[in-house]
Amino acid sequence: MKAEHINPFITSTSEVFRTMLSIDPVRGQLYVKTGEKLPYDISGIIGLAGEASGFVIISMTETLALKVVEKFIGEKKDNIDEDVMDAIGEILNMIAGGAKQIFSRTGVKFKISIPNVVVGKDHVVGKQKNVQCLGMTFKVGEESFVIEVALKDVK
Repeated sequence: MKAEHINPFITSTSEVFRTMLSIDPVRGQLYVKTGEKLPYDISGIIGLAGEASGFVIISMTETLALKVVEKFIGEKKDNIDEDVMDAIGEILNMIAGGAKQIFSRTGVKFKISIPNVVVGKDHVVGKQKNVQCLGMTFKVGEESFVIEVALKDVK
């Protein structure tokens, strides 16, 4: 994976959080993903296919997910339920859509799958062995979340 492939997702994440949630996430560390385990409680995953293929993941703690979803739907949630999972999936869908627009300006086109959401402490998301995954941490107050992207040019 090229390092510049993650930049549209980082930009889109910041924009979606600012415009849709009135949250200004602070960028943290860029890292190369080495394992498959995610140390958070909830993750949204979207597959990408076309001239570039792979996936994008947003992953966060239950506490942060509940805060984010409250901002998004305007309703307080006490635990992860179907509404929370749907909202996390939709937020990721907007992030992937924003990145797709940025990529299309550079001539790279891909389709976005329907988001899937996984819940559970230390869950695992399998990935293609031949595609490198890059991640970016973001801070929201004392909480953090990650965006992870594995993208391979098909052209």
